[in-house]
Amino acid sequence: MQDWYAVKRMYDKGVSKKQIARELKMSKNTVKRLLSLESEPVYRRERSPTKVEDCKDIIRLWYLDGEYNFIGTRIFNELVKMGYTETINPVYRYLRTLDSEKRQISKKATVRFETLAGDQAQFDWAEYWVYVGGKKIKIYCFTMVLSYSRTKAAICSKEVNGLCIYEAIQDLFKELGGVTRELVIDSPKALVVKHTKGEEVEYNSNALKLFMHLKTAPNACEPFRPRTKGK
Repeated sequence: MQDWYAVKRMYDKGVSKKQIARELKMSKNTVKRLLSLESEPVYRRERSPTKVEDCKDIIRLWYLDGEYNFIGTRIFNELVKMGYTETINPVYRYLRTLDSEKRQISKKATVRFETLAGDQAQFDWAEYWVYVGGKKIKIYCFTMVLSYSRTKAAICSKEVNGLCIYEAIQDLFKELGGVTRELVIDSPKALVVKHTKGEEVEYNSNALKLFMHLKTAPNACEPFRPRTKGK
Protein backbone atom coordinates (compact mmCIF):
# COMPACT_ATOMS: atom_id res chain seq x y z
CA MET A 1 0.00 0.00 0.00
CA GLN A 2 2.73 2.48 0.94
CA ASP A 3 4.58 2.24 -2.40
CA TRP A 4 1.30 2.66 -4.25
CA TYR A 5 0.29 5.60 -2.06
CA ALA A 6 3.73 7.26 -2.34
CA VAL A 7 3.69 6.99 -6.14
CA LYS A 8 0.17 8.44 -6.35
CA ARG A 9 1.00 11.33 -4.01
CA MET A 10 4.19 12.27 -5.86
CA TYR A 11 2.49 12.10 -9.28
CA ASP A 12 -0.37 14.31 -8.02
CA LYS A 13 2.24 16.86 -6.96
CA GLY A 14 3.52 17.04 -10.53
CA VAL A 15 6.57 14.78 -10.20
CA SER A 16 7.29 13.02 -13.52
CA LYS A 17 7.08 9.24 -13.83
CA LYS A 18 10.78 9.09 -14.63
CA GLN A 19 11.70 11.04 -11.50
CA ILE A 20 9.33 8.96 -9.33
CA ALA A 21 11.00 5.78 -10.60
CA ARG A 22 14.43 7.19 -9.81
CA GLU A 23 13.53 8.46 -6.33
CA LEU A 24 11.58 5.38 -5.24
CA LYS A 25 14.08 2.94 -6.80
CA MET A 26 11.62 1.16 -9.05
CA SER A 27 11.25 0.72 -12.80
CA LYS A 28 9.23 3.13 -14.94
CA ASN A 29 6.92 0.25 -15.84
CA THR A 30 6.24 -0.35 -12.13
CA VAL A 31 5.42 3.33 -11.68
CA LYS A 32 3.04 3.24 -14.66
CA ARG A 33 1.34 0.10 -13.33
CA LEU A 34 0.90 1.53 -9.81
CA LEU A 35 -0.57 4.74 -11.26
CA SER A 36 -3.08 2.69 -13.24
CA LEU A 37 -4.36 0.92 -10.12
CA GLU A 38 -7.36 2.22 -8.18
CA SER A 39 -6.32 0.28 -5.06
CA GLU A 40 -3.20 -1.31 -3.59
CA PRO A 41 -1.50 -4.11 -5.58
CA VAL A 42 -1.93 -7.67 -4.33
CA TYR A 43 1.79 -8.50 -4.20
CA ARG A 44 4.61 -7.20 -2.05
CA ARG A 45 7.95 -6.13 -3.49
CA GLU A 46 11.15 -7.47 -1.96
CA ARG A 47 12.93 -5.13 0.40
CA SER A 48 15.56 -3.00 -1.25
CA PRO A 49 18.71 -1.64 0.38
CA THR A 50 18.03 1.40 2.54
CA LYS A 51 19.86 4.62 3.26
CA VAL A 52 17.60 5.56 6.15
CA GLU A 53 20.65 5.08 8.40
CA ASP A 54 21.97 8.40 7.12
CA CYS A 55 18.75 10.19 8.12
CA LYS A 56 18.07 8.79 11.59
CA ASP A 57 18.90 11.96 13.51
CA ILE A 58 16.53 14.19 11.57
CA ILE A 59 13.82 11.48 11.56
CA ARG A 60 14.04 11.24 15.37
CA LEU A 61 13.68 15.01 15.63
CA TRP A 62 10.66 15.18 13.30
CA TYR A 63 8.92 12.19 14.91
CA LEU A 64 9.63 12.71 18.61
CA ASP A 65 9.89 16.48 19.03
CA GLY A 66 6.51 17.98 19.89
CA GLU A 67 7.29 21.05 17.81
CA TYR A 68 7.22 18.89 14.67
CA ASN A 69 5.21 15.71 15.48
CA PHE A 70 5.45 14.64 11.81
CA ILE A 71 3.77 11.44 10.61
CA GLY A 72 5.43 8.86 8.37
CA THR A 73 4.25 10.24 5.01
CA ARG A 74 5.26 13.78 5.98
CA ILE A 75 8.70 12.58 7.07
CA PHE A 76 9.16 10.68 3.79
CA ASN A 77 8.16 13.71 1.72
CA GLU A 78 10.61 15.94 3.59
CA LEU A 79 13.40 13.37 3.19
CA VAL A 80 12.76 13.17 -0.56
CA LYS A 81 13.23 16.94 -0.75
CA MET A 82 16.62 16.44 0.92
CA GLY A 83 17.69 13.84 -1.63
CA TYR A 84 16.53 10.58 0.00
CA THR A 85 16.42 7.96 -2.77
CA GLU A 86 14.82 4.86 -1.23
CA THR A 87 11.18 3.85 -0.66
CA ILE A 88 8.97 4.84 2.26
CA ASN A 89 9.10 1.35 3.83
CA PRO A 90 12.51 1.71 5.57
CA VAL A 91 11.25 4.95 7.09
CA TYR A 92 8.25 3.19 8.61
CA ARG A 93 10.43 0.33 9.87
CA TYR A 94 12.66 2.82 11.68
CA LEU A 95 9.67 4.73 13.08
CA ARG A 96 8.38 1.51 14.63
CA THR A 97 11.62 1.28 16.65
CA LEU A 98 10.85 4.76 18.04
CA ASP A 99 7.22 4.12 19.02
CA SER A 100 8.04 2.98 22.55
CA GLU A 101 10.09 6.11 23.16
CA LYS A 102 7.32 8.25 21.68
CA ARG A 103 4.77 6.72 24.05
CA GLN A 104 7.04 7.37 27.04
CA ILE A 105 7.39 11.02 26.04
CA SER A 106 3.62 11.29 25.71
CA LYS A 107 3.08 9.77 29.16
CA LYS A 108 5.39 12.27 30.85
CA ALA A 109 3.59 15.30 29.44
CA THR A 110 0.93 16.23 26.95
CA VAL A 111 2.86 18.24 24.40
CA ARG A 112 1.18 21.34 23.03
CA PHE A 113 2.68 22.19 19.67
CA GLU A 114 2.23 25.13 17.35
CA THR A 115 1.40 24.67 13.68
CA LEU A 116 1.84 26.94 10.70
CA ALA A 117 -1.10 28.43 8.80
CA GLY A 118 -2.41 25.87 6.32
CA ASP A 119 -0.42 23.05 7.89
CA GLN A 120 -3.01 21.07 9.84
CA ALA A 121 -6.73 20.63 10.50
CA GLN A 122 -8.57 18.30 12.88
CA PHE A 123 -11.69 16.38 11.86
CA ASP A 124 -14.17 14.82 14.27
CA TRP A 125 -17.88 14.33 14.92
CA ALA A 126 -20.37 13.78 17.73
CA GLU A 127 -23.96 12.60 17.93
CA TYR A 128 -26.88 14.57 19.33
CA TRP A 129 -30.58 14.00 19.91
CA VAL A 130 -32.84 16.81 18.70
CA TYR A 131 -36.56 17.33 18.26
CA VAL A 132 -37.78 17.91 14.70
CA GLY A 133 -41.50 18.28 14.12
CA GLY A 134 -42.16 16.95 17.59
CA LYS A 135 -40.09 13.81 16.97
CA LYS A 136 -36.82 12.99 18.68
CA ILE A 137 -34.13 12.08 16.12
CA LYS A 138 -30.41 11.47 16.21
CA ILE A 139 -28.12 13.69 14.15
CA TYR A 140 -24.36 13.70 13.67
CA CYS A 141 -22.41 16.93 13.80
CA PHE A 142 -19.17 16.85 11.79
CA THR A 143 -16.59 19.48 12.73
CA MET A 144 -13.23 20.62 11.41
CA VAL A 145 -10.85 22.95 13.24
CA LEU A 146 -7.80 24.69 11.79
CA SER A 147 -4.94 24.04 14.23
CA TYR A 148 -3.28 27.41 13.55
CA SER A 149 -6.19 29.83 13.87
CA ARG A 150 -8.70 27.58 15.69
CA THR A 151 -11.27 28.57 13.04
CA LYS A 152 -14.05 25.99 13.14
CA ALA A 153 -16.70 24.79 10.68
CA ALA A 154 -19.52 22.32 11.24
CA ILE A 155 -22.22 20.52 9.26
CA CYS A 156 -24.86 18.01 10.34
CA SER A 157 -26.19 14.78 8.91
CA LYS A 158 -28.74 12.12 9.85
CA GLU A 159 -26.23 9.40 8.91
CA VAL A 160 -22.61 8.60 9.66
CA ASN A 161 -21.63 6.09 6.96
CA GLY A 162 -18.48 6.28 4.83
CA LEU A 163 -20.06 8.39 2.10
CA CYS A 164 -21.34 10.94 4.63
CA ILE A 165 -17.91 11.15 6.26
CA TYR A 166 -16.11 11.65 2.94
CA GLU A 167 -18.60 14.31 1.83
CA ALA A 168 -18.31 16.05 5.20
CA ILE A 169 -14.51 16.27 4.93
CA GLN A 170 -14.74 17.81 1.46
CA ASP A 171 -17.55 20.22 2.41
CA LEU A 172 -15.79 21.35 5.59
CA PHE A 173 -12.53 22.07 3.76
CA LYS A 174 -14.57 24.09 1.27
CA GLU A 175 -16.27 25.96 4.10
CA LEU A 176 -12.89 26.80 5.64
CA GLY A 177 -11.57 28.08 2.33
CA GLY A 178 -8.93 25.50 1.43
CA VAL A 179 -7.23 22.19 2.17
CA THR A 180 -4.49 21.83 4.80
CA ARG A 181 -1.36 19.79 4.24
CA GLU A 182 -2.34 17.37 7.02
CA LEU A 183 -5.65 16.17 8.46
CA VAL A 184 -5.75 14.73 11.99
CA ILE A 185 -8.46 12.09 12.39
CA ASP A 186 -9.74 9.44 14.77
CA SER A 187 -9.80 5.78 13.69
CA PRO A 188 -13.33 4.92 12.45
CA LYS A 189 -13.52 2.05 9.96
CA ALA A 190 -14.52 4.43 7.17
CA LEU A 191 -11.06 6.03 7.51
CA VAL A 192 -8.79 3.51 9.24
CA VAL A 193 -8.78 -0.27 8.79
CA LYS A 194 -6.18 -1.04 11.45
CA HIS A 195 -4.29 1.06 13.98
CA THR A 196 -2.19 -1.03 16.34
CA LYS A 197 0.37 0.55 18.64
CA GLY A 198 3.86 0.15 17.27
CA GLU A 199 2.68 -0.69 13.77
CA GLU A 200 2.04 1.26 10.60
CA VAL A 201 -1.51 2.64 10.27
CA GLU A 202 -3.54 0.86 7.59
CA TYR A 203 -5.95 3.35 6.05
CA ASN A 204 -9.22 2.52 4.31
CA SER A 205 -8.50 2.38 0.56
CA ASN A 206 -11.48 4.65 -0.27
CA ALA A 207 -10.29 7.15 2.33
CA LEU A 208 -6.80 7.12 0.79
CA LYS A 209 -8.29 7.93 -2.61
CA LEU A 210 -10.09 10.89 -1.04
CA PHE A 211 -6.93 12.14 0.70
CA MET A 212 -4.96 11.86 -2.54
CA HIS A 213 -7.71 13.71 -4.41
CA LEU A 214 -7.67 16.49 -1.83
CA LYS A 215 -3.84 16.39 -1.59
CA THR A 216 -3.83 16.17 2.21
CA ALA A 217 -1.92 13.67 4.37
CA PRO A 218 -3.95 11.74 6.98
CA ASN A 219 -2.70 11.53 10.57
CA ALA A 220 -4.66 9.03 12.69
CA CYS A 221 -4.31 9.71 16.40
CA GLU A 222 -3.72 6.75 18.71
CA PRO A 223 -6.89 4.83 19.73
CA PHE A 224 -8.23 5.83 23.17
CA ARG A 225 -5.75 8.74 23.31
CA PRO A 226 -7.64 11.80 22.04
CA ARG A 227 -4.96 14.16 23.38
CA THR A 228 -2.67 12.99 20.58
CA LYS A 229 -4.89 15.04 18.30
CA GLY A 230 -2.82 18.07 19.15
CA LYS A 231 -3.89 21.37 20.59
